[in-house]
Amino acid sequence: MADQIITYWPQILGILAVVVMFVKLKSHVSELQKDVNDITKRDTYSQVVKLRAELDSLKESTSEKTKALFDLWNQKIFKE
Repeated sequence: MADQIITYWPQILGILAVVVMFVKLKSHVSELQKDVNDITKRDTYSQVVKLRAELDSLKESTSEKTKALFDLWNQKIFKE
């Protein structure tokens, strides 16, 4: 048994190094995935806020234009 360890120690160390690097890389990848998910959620929220503001401004301008049209229509009807 000791002879086999002495004979194959570079391969054993290489396999252990690969396992340690694999575990470290896996933990780093999972942390980065969490960060990407957080950024994606924040971007989505900011897009929703921007779209909501745009929609509100469009509603206001549309309602003002509609009111102006009804006022013009009523003025025309009551003049005749």
